[in-house]
Amino acid sequence: MASPRITEAKGILAARLREIRNEASLTGRSLASRAGWHYSKVSKIEHASQMPNENDIRVWCRVCDAEEYVVDLIAAVRNIDSMYTEWRRLEATGLRHMQESFNPLYRETQQFRVFQHSAVPGLLQTAGYARAHLRTVIAFRGIPDDLEQAVRARLRHQEVLTSGGKRFMFIVGEQALRTPVCDAEEMSAQLARLAELTINMPQLSFGVIPARGRPALMPPENFWIYDDNQVRVDTIPGQYRIKTPTDVALYEKAFSALADAAVYGQAARDLINATADELRGT
Repeated sequence: MASPRITEAKGILAARLREIRNEASLTGRSLASRAGWHYSKVSKIEHASQMPNENDIRVWCRVCDAEEYVVDLIAAVRNIDSMYTEWRRLEATGLRHMQESFNPLYRETQQFRVFQHSAVPGLLQTAGYARAHLRTVIAFRGIPDDLEQAVRARLRHQEVLTSGGKRFMFIVGEQALRTPVCDAEEMSAQLARLAELTINMPQLSFGVIPARGRPALMPPENFWIYDDNQVRVDTIPGQYRIKTPTDVALYEKAFSALADAAVYGQAARDLINATADELRGT
């Protein structure tokens, strides 16, 4: 069964194609005739019972004299084809392989923009924090226990932070500093690590949205933007990869709004250190 988000994406694509046909003042039968298709194909595509392929999109736009929409519509088709992967398939052999599946993407990406509201992003986690977090995932999902291998794979990701030529922008909610993912000693080490990231790292910016801050919007999901062509959104059952240019641009706009609401440098360190003091009871 298709996920609700994929069904919704198919419906949006179908509606957009119908709109383009109507703007061209063509009936479904006339479009099909000019395209050299069976007359029922247009109806099936517009009712989302048949997915158009990339050539269908090109022909549809050519017949409707709307070729300026080809790039976005083909991106939408590709996005639907690859947008959703169930965690149970990625994690079938344990978390190490799932962690390693990100390696090619991390090597190829030059700019990372990451928003996480209530947890520290994996690229910034200490070993103790990563171990506690992945242990929870293994227990919750009931998957093979390869905890130590998964932790090592996650920490190896962090080599990209110093690989040269890449840029990283991380935004977290203040709740990420407070969520007790691990014990007090390990949380203190994690907070110290985050404080270090606020100084002397020209390739990386780390911002915190104060709990009393008022960003222009607060997205319901965490998201990672890779360069300007792909967004990853993690949900409980699976992972979405969003590649449609207009959708990616919307996430970029959301990230800019969140970045404007965050504090950096000394102000971020003050929040981090205050949280660490509370943790120590001082």
